[in-house]
Amino acid sequence: MVLRGNGFSPGHITGFFSIHDEGDNILKKGSRGAGVNLSLGVMTMAALEPPKNKDSKDPLELILDIKGVNEFKEDERLYQNVLTSILPGNGIGWKATLRVRLQLPVGQGFGMSGAGAFSAAIAAWEAFYSSVPTWDRRLRFKAQMERYFSMNTKDFKIKPLRRRLLSPLELYMGGEKTNKDAAIKGSGKASGMLEEGGEVRSAARWLEKSQAEERTGSITYSDCITAAHRADILSRGGLGDVVAQARGGIEMRLAPGIPPFGEVHTIPVGLDDTPSVAFMILGGNIDTSLFLSSPFKRRMINGSGHEALKNLLEDPSLETLMKESYRFSSTAKLQSLPVKGALMEVNDFANASQIMLGNSVFTFVGGGLGAEQRKKVLDTWSKHGEVQVCEIDLLGARPLN
Repeated sequence: MVLRGNGFSPGHITGFFSIHDEGDNILKKGSRGAGVNLSLGVMTMAALEPPKNKDSKDPLELILDIKGVNEFKEDERLYQNVLTSILPGNGIGWKATLRVRLQLPVGQGFGMSGAGAFSAAIAAWEAFYSSVPTWDRRLRFKAQMERYFSMNTKDFKIKPLRRRLLSPLELYMGGEKTNKDAAIKGSGKASGMLEEGGEVRSAARWLEKSQAEERTGSITYSDCITAAHRADILSRGGLGDVVAQARGGIEMRLAPGIPPFGEVHTIPVGLDDTPSVAFMILGGNIDTSLFLSSPFKRRMINGSGHEALKNLLEDPSLETLMKESYRFSSTAKLQSLPVKGALMEVNDFANASQIMLGNSVFTFVGGGLGAEQRKKVLDTWSKHGEVQVCEIDLLGARPLN
């Protein structure tokens, strides 16, 4: 019997970030910062064949087929790590075929490493639930996702009551009344939504006590995000993309890692005037691991990233996100000359910034910003190369069927 499933993970643009990869617990490692999820990302089709012999000692057999929009290096270890983490028995005796389709360039800050790992994990999730009807499978996924992002946890030092008495700025960035170490750890609730007033919006419970809550498969949403985050960290492809891609929308990563340690919130946007995202590539790929391993670059990034997140929490809006992203890329000295030139060309009519970490730029266009602003951006940047426009993905990584 072959189990089949399809998964999608949005690409993710980081506007600014700080690095938090210390310690031995990989679930606590990650980044703080903010960014936006894209309607383009990675689609993975999985075919999984269970062991024919329950006493098999053969290692996981993986056939990997990757295709993308440009030249890229196949990293079989990334997908091997995902499957060995998520399959029963660490994948011993299993045979797996993954067809991975990347819709965005690798090495330009679109989170393709995390998206590839996450889409593969979710494709495996859907394969394990392929015996139930499509409608029920969708509700099962939603139920598991909502439960994951609404979990209460005892690992945080700040109690939920204290969370309501503090502003987001005091809570996460530290203040006169807040213990700084506790502020970094989180609020006591692994939630995905932040109201305009700063309060955490409680995640809705889907199908309370219904069949969608039943666990007929042996893979859960929690397993998916854990496997993808772990694989992305181990490959040094990224630090905070997976938890952002799980949440969807325009997100703020306030505590590093994934729940119950990490915490991510979204900036609400109006559905009637939601802008699109325009981006352009201006140079060659950037190796993320070089920045993560350089002490000098880490100091520059962490100092600028901390300040940017503090300012965004004072005014969580798209305009502030873009202004702080530009300030971050400039003060952290990450802008190449082509990037700097492209940003200067549009700064009179658009808030644009560099994509982290890539020789690429992005901005929001259209929607409530107007058709004229969109035309100006596209006309200006198209002189240098191809400008792509896609929508904001508000749903996060998910099965396709």
